Amino acid sequence: MTASRPAANDPSATELAVRRAEALLSTSLERSTRRERAQQRRLAAVVHDPALRALTFALTDEVLRFGDDRRSAARLQAIVGDVGVPGSLSAMDRVLLRTGTALAARLPHVVMPLVRRRIMAESNGVVLDAADPAFARHVARRGDDGFRLNVNVLGEAILSDAEADERLRLVRERIARADVDHVSLKISAVVANLDVFAFDHSVDRICERLRVLYRDAIAAGTFVNLDMEEYRDLPLTLAALRRVLAEPEFEGLDAGVVLQAYLPDSHRACDDLCAWATERHRRAGGTLKIRVVKGANLAMERVEAELHGWEQAPYASKAEVDASFKALVERVLYPRWAGAVRLGLASHNLFDIAWAMGSPERHRIEFEMLEGMAPSQSREVCDRVGEVVLYAPVVRQDDLPASIAYLTRRLDENTSPDNFLRALFTLRPGTDEWADECARFVAAVAAKDDVDTRSRRTQDRSTPPPPTDPDLAVFANAPDTDWTQAANRAWMTEALEAAHRDPSRDAGVRVLTTAEEIDEVLCTAAGASKVWAESTFAERRSLLAAVADEMERSRGRTLALMAHTACKTVGEGDPEVSEAIDFARYYGWCTHALEERVASGQTFTPHGVVLVASPWNFPYAIPAGGVLAALSAGNAVVLKPAPEVREVGFELAMQLWRAGVPRDVLQFVACPDDEVGRRLVTQADMVVLTGAYETAQLFRGWRPSMRLLAETSGKNAMVITAAADEDAAIRDLVRSAFGHAGQ
Repeated sequence: MTASRPAANDPSATELAVRRAEALLSTSLERSTRRERAQQRRLAAVVHDPALRALTFALTDEVLRFGDDRRSAARLQAIVGDVGVPGSLSAMDRVLLRTGTALAARLPHVVMPLVRRRIMAESNGVVLDAADPAFARHVARRGDDGFRLNVNVLGEAILSDAEADERLRLVRERIARADVDHVSLKISAVVANLDVFAFDHSVDRICERLRVLYRDAIAAGTFVNLDMEEYRDLPLTLAALRRVLAEPEFEGLDAGVVLQAYLPDSHRACDDLCAWATERHRRAGGTLKIRVVKGANLAMERVEAELHGWEQAPYASKAEVDASFKALVERVLYPRWAGAVRLGLASHNLFDIAWAMGSPERHRIEFEMLEGMAPSQSREVCDRVGEVVLYAPVVRQDDLPASIAYLTRRLDENTSPDNFLRALFTLRPGTDEWADECARFVAAVAAKDDVDTRSRRTQDRSTPPPPTDPDLAVFANAPDTDWTQAANRAWMTEALEAAHRDPSRDAGVRVLTTAEEIDEVLCTAAGASKVWAESTFAERRSLLAAVADEMERSRGRTLALMAHTACKTVGEGDPEVSEAIDFARYYGWCTHALEERVASGQTFTPHGVVLVASPWNFPYAIPAGGVLAALSAGNAVVLKPAPEVREVGFELAMQLWRAGVPRDVLQFVACPDDEVGRRLVTQADMVVLTGAYETAQLFRGWRPSMRLLAETSGKNAMVITAAADEDAAIRDLVRSAFGHAGQ
């Protein structure tokens, strides 16, 4: 970027920011009220005492979920029995907790409402009551003090269109209010079940909602800001925002969007947004506010990345995030964007605030803080800069769990070791803690120009994968496809279209109709098994590594075949391909242990001919698992898939043949389930079956001495307790009932 940077790059600006931050903190401490100091002490206790934090999370995540006072009381007693009464609680709270716990079982209908009220009292001022007159009075009070509220309607996770419609209605009510001039929402709050793979369709659905909201915003004069939560929401949110705001009806509208500094991707997104916004402003006058936040979904991003075998999208360290935040602030404030782009600086870090106060682009900055989180600091900043926007979540009484979820996220975010808010509750100028925070700030300013802005998620399925090392020392799972990447979506779209055009998906599949043909297959397999049993473990490892690579190269075609033949969605099919690749690598890896046992003098004798009879609902991973396990152990294999998915089974066989598995060692068979099929089942040395329990009984009845490994069907059971997260339980229940069902 060639545009000039703000003068905040000057080291003297950093020194001035440190002095200004010290003044902000000192004055806020002097002017804090008794109530604010008490709140700070309580928050500091939660932040610094692991026992109190564990108790707080357990009470909010477990006790409050019960609708039954007796069960809540029992859970309260169990939690306090496990955690104890934290010494960091005030003397009064310790007495109340001990007394309440002792009486809860005998007087649950008295004690538990008081417990809930006490827990919720801690959210007062942080999460606002959506109902009037409380909300209206709070807005008026804040306005008198020089604050504006950025209102966010909280609620439970959106699982259905009906829930999305209801949340949309609540958001529109806030937009229409005369005392509300700023509303934030995330796209997943008003559009249910977004799928980043169905990118264009998802963007269309988001745009429909945005048009409704922006029309309301124009009518009411209310500013609407799009929040960001999950990494996968980033491309969807930005695409929908740009599409709608470029339409003639909305070109002149001032609007906003959040960018998260913990994502390297935000830097390129910022440049693209600012260039687009500048052209839009030149054309029609509308402006864009970019609200820069550090990012508060790190734990979930880490979990998702680990589950799928991806790099986590956010930076790996807090130091990088701090530097990225400052670099992102400077990007938004480039003079070339002046007039078209404004900055919402969302931070409680007094160093960041003080640093931004010294920017020559100060007139383009709105300072934003969290409602109720550090009121004395917010008030002091407001006095210095003239106005502060407070991010204010509101919740209806019947959406109580949503406020608990918000508080839990804030506590989790703010208790990370290097978070400024963790220190802020006890921070004093001149202390070692103050010196540490100063050092972090100075280091971040020094590093901002060198922070790596390349995306950490760069998977591209259209490029050849690295080869598998047959002698890998540690087994690692194959990563699933990252559908947030446009290259992967394009790759899969082409694979689906190619499979649709291909009329020969089952070319080469011959249905065997006579016992003689079956005998010929089994005779060939018996001869091949003797030769294959003599192969070395190293040879099998190399071959299975080649199979894994061929499976990865063929991933797109496999997914397309499963979609066309088994009606399996890409989202369902992709982990199945990863699992099959894992089987190839894992069973190759397991041969090391077999090799060591043989070397120690043990004898290992393969069974001979293994029949793998696989089902229709998992047409790739399950047959792959049976085939590859048998091959790694030195057996010849006959693969007979369910007739509904023969094409997928045949594709699997061809992949193994292309990788070098001899065609006599692995044979593919399609035959009717009559006497011909019975002949195949009864004459194999071992049968690996995945199917109905009745089928396993039938096979065993045909030949009682059969070596049969059968994974049979049954009703999936879920135990959903009264303390369960209902949204998570519903989501999992529906997925269990309808997923992988060819729908």
